[in-house]
Amino acid sequence: MKILKYVLLLLLVVLVAGAIFVATRPDSFEVTRSKVIKAPAAVIFNNVSDFKNWEAWNPWMEKDTTIKPTYQEQTAGIGGSYSWTGKEGGGSMKNLAMVANQSLEQELKFDDFDPSKVVWELEELEDGTNVTWKMIGENLPFAFKAVLALNGGMDNMVGGDYEKGLENLDKVITEHMKNNPPQSSFRLSVVSQEDGGAQQFIGYHQKITTDAAMEDMTKLFMTYMPKAGMYAATHQLENYTPGSLHLKWDEETKEAEFYVGLLVGNQDTLPQSDMTITKIDAGKVIKISKFGPYGIGDMEAHQKIAAYMSDNKLAQAGPSWELYVNDPTKVKPEDVQTDIYYPIKSTQ
Repeated sequence: MKILKYVLLLLLVVLVAGAIFVATRPDSFEVTRSKVIKAPAAVIFNNVSDFKNWEAWNPWMEKDTTIKPTYQEQTAGIGGSYSWTGKEGGGSMKNLAMVANQSLEQELKFDDFDPSKVVWELEELEDGTNVTWKMIGENLPFAFKAVLALNGGMDNMVGGDYEKGLENLDKVITEHMKNNPPQSSFRLSVVSQEDGGAQQFIGYHQKITTDAAMEDMTKLFMTYMPKAGMYAATHQLENYTPGSLHLKWDEETKEAEFYVGLLVGNQDTLPQSDMTITKIDAGKVIKISKFGPYGIGDMEAHQKIAAYMSDNKLAQAGPSWELYVNDPTKVKPEDVQTDIYYPIKSTQ
């Protein structure tokens, strides 16, 4: 009888000690794995942001062949989701937030457990893209902490699966790149000289850092270009082209200053608005046309103009401007046209 009491006492001590140990475990976890994949960030982002692609590299489907995915009507983009069932239970995932070709945040939920966060981060390198895949859990309940403690922690439980998943993804992306070699994302015309007439630019003044992310620049144009277009429609302007007039781009001070609006020709009067009117004097200009999506190839276009001016002993004689010649919703991405103009003077 005494032995039984001692055994029960020992079990109680073990249980209490175990409970104390579990209670002192962290209330959160983070599992992180990274791998460099030799492909553009856009290719990888398009794959992982659409759950229909996951079957080809999902490491858990290799471990559990009973897993059956169910796809919702929307599987890609913000709100895209899917769910699954298997011998060890079911779960679901959903896209919560994303920055195209840079990051993706998802919600992962297993059966009745509280959801965890899954994060993808993409960093383009000279030899490919560094892909970081994370799973983050916070405010863990006691029972979940107990499971983690018994299994050596979440990193020990799923870290290997994350490594295998990235290896599988690498193979899938590599095969995709073999079958779909990247095409030139933009093309440039030759640089030409023209006689430019006197014109006016009406636009919304902007100041931003030269290091601003592409999405920040896009937000500015998405905000102010429609306002300029509404002005043109309201006042029935006939001779105008959407564009931007660049006053300053200083890599040393990281300052950029420009207008977003419309080139409106040399009209005597313009209807009143909250936009600023800037006069462009008549004179010699050089021009280059870029064909491709907005934000792609711009640096190369300006570099080609700079080389032309150096070779021909020319200097910039005023603000440059860009004109967005066609509607990007009505042409192929590779045919979106941007005409870039620099007023010039001879340095000889």
